[in-house]
Amino acid sequence: MSGLFMSEEILLRDLPDAVLEEAIKILAPYVVGFVGYTRTPGGEDVQLLGSGTLVSVGSTKAILTAHHVVSILPRDERLGLVISATPQRHDVDVQGLTYLQIARGSSDADGPDLGVVILSPAIAAALAASKSFYNLDSRRDRFLNSPPEIKDGMWFVNGFVDEYTWEEPGTGRITKVKGFYNLSGAGGPDEEVVVGDYDYFDFPVSVGGRASAPHSFGGMSGGGLWQFTLVKDGELIRPVKPLLSGVVFYQYETTETQCGVKCHGRRSVYHIVYDAIRDFAVTTSRQG
Repeated sequence: MSGLFMSEEILLRDLPDAVLEEAIKILAPYVVGFVGYTRTPGGEDVQLLGSGTLVSVGSTKAILTAHHVVSILPRDERLGLVISATPQRHDVDVQGLTYLQIARGSSDADGPDLGVVILSPAIAAALAASKSFYNLDSRRDRFLNSPPEIKDGMWFVNGFVDEYTWEEPGTGRITKVKGFYNLSGAGGPDEEVVVGDYDYFDFPVSVGGRASAPHSFGGMSGGGLWQFTLVKDGELIRPVKPLLSGVVFYQYETTETQCGVKCHGRRSVYHIVYDAIRDFAVTTSRQG
């Protein structure tokens, strides 16, 4: 790839829209939404339960999310997944899933709040036909020992926002169509805060961005926090190397002076979550 990694400073608002749009397209293969099914007098309904990011540790494939999201996922029948912008329904048998509730603190705002959904090989292979799994192994050493500077590149939080869920009448045997909205919010986190074995980033919405931001970020819990490296070819700026850098787990109350979400950071993902998935794989292998 030609080009130079950017070392100059540029404000996010000065980046061309095409740069942001390309970054969002790069993220799309890694992102899923969780939905649950409910039987009602008017037929089956579907609700957004949270968001997740497809990851891999060795040969184990999983969906990284928040503990409180894992706790509300269905334990029988089927779990719905939002994996593409099509009306096609996607769901999986929960017998092919293992829910790992890794860490949950006594305070929602303080954390920790981490969980994963381990996928059976068959489910993982089916998802891999249209999605991608972010390899934690190949990035682990860098993120634990020499992570990129927070000020480098650009940042996104990505997940599904229930406030933007829409529905409309169906046709024929389909009585209703429901759609779920995936949001990529560009910005920058505050400085990392480390508490014990866990690290955290606050990701505020700027004053200028609050008018267009959702009032509630419900549904984004479990979504990813991403950092992008930027390269410059002449006058052309491009995003490359999406770096999974955390997990969204809490929304601050939206007021005139505050708006945003709280996320786990890199150490939480590449140490705590990584070890939990690896240990699960080792234990499962011994039992098998």
